[in-house]
Amino acid sequence: MTRSIIIKFCFTSFLIISLSCRKSVNPGAGADPGDLLPVNDDISGFKKKGGEAVMTDYQTIMDAIDGAAEKYIFYGFVEGVQQMYSNGAIDIDVRIMNHGSEANALGIMEEFFPASPEILSNRNPRVAVDHSLLTGYSLFYVRDNIFMEIYTFEKSNFALNMAKQFYSNVDKKITSR
Repeated sequence: MTRSIIIKFCFTSFLIISLSCRKSVNPGAGADPGDLLPVNDDISGFKKKGGEAVMTDYQTIMDAIDGAAEKYIFYGFVEGVQQMYSNGAIDIDVRIMNHGSEANALGIMEEFFPASPEILSNRNPRVAVDHSLLTGYSLFYVRDNIFMEIYTFEKSNFALNMAKQFYSNVDKKITSR
């Protein structure tokens, strides 16, 4: 190998290792974002659709969120999980991320914050809804070190109310740990 290739390889390896995230320090005890996901039928007949995408390092977040992963990493991404839910008619996508600190979680929320949100809560938790999407809603949530995004794939009052129930369900789990 030429010296240039070796240097590029070493730099790339260093970058991947330095951006790698840890696995949950205490899985199963409320520390893991996966523990915060609603279980089947917690919310009006919604069940998990497919498997959850667990994100614990640079590669798994890149696989799950190609295109925006660098923003999450920039704001201290530690670990996360993404799960789709369905009641047979409506799909709702839930993404829960541990960003290590409230400042980091607020920072990533600001990256995605809509221009004219509906503010549901300005204090811990901070919750905003983006009504500007043509085919659904985005709900953004921060409590402590957790940043959560909830997406609906239908633009109806029912879908928005279900998204609010999802955030409320996760919020109760966060406050009880």
